Amino acid sequence: MVFIFIMKDEMITASENYPEISENTHGLLKSYVEARKEGSKTQIRDSSKKMEKYILSKVKDAVDKFYDNDYSLLIDGMSEWTVTGRLAMYLYTEFKFFTGYFIDIEYYRLKAPKDQVTDIRTQRIRCDILLHTRGKYNHNVDCLLAMEVKLEDNIDDGESDMSRLAEFVLPEPPGGDTRAVHSTLVGLFLRLGKNGYSSCQLKSNGYKKRQVQSKQKTK
Repeated sequence: MVFIFIMKDEMITASENYPEISENTHGLLKSYVEARKEGSKTQIRDSSKKMEKYILSKVKDAVDKFYDNDYSLLIDGMSEWTVTGRLAMYLYTEFKFFTGYFIDIEYYRLKAPKDQVTDIRTQRIRCDILLHTRGKYNHNVDCLLAMEVKLEDNIDDGESDMSRLAEFVLPEPPGGDTRAVHSTLVGLFLRLGKNGYSSCQLKSNGYKKRQVQSKQKTK
């Protein structure tokens, strides 16, 4: 398992390639890639819904494992970086059969510290957690999950995080730079607390779906 914090000197360039499908490719991923590459609109829509549902279920499983095994990090007031790192480890386990995809934390898609230009501002943009191919494959299948994580004790309302996520799920790249994260299938804001967690899924049409999960702990 590899977490990338600083990118290499080479700039990532946009790719038109798609992941190679083999007998070891996860069945759902295989259907999704094939639909995005050559499928009809109906096939693309259906495969995207199935993949979205699967990703959200796996994120829930990972968060549940975090609460089961690392709840003390929240009680002890550990940093968001520490919490995010542990959560990423569980996410890696959930998605380890997605050949060609990586779980990365605090990842700059553009060469650090180069600024990523967006449609409304210029700033350094990185995401707490990404499930992606690191720009190796076509943007239609490149990024499956972008997550921002906030702890309950953080007074930040998370609006800036959700604004970033809203750009990551847009079908067109921010500022026209095709290397930037875009067309992400699932954009998810997660707030973790001592009594449970809440999530907000962002859609490319601006729709926000919020959910609250209780996690009572006595540890």
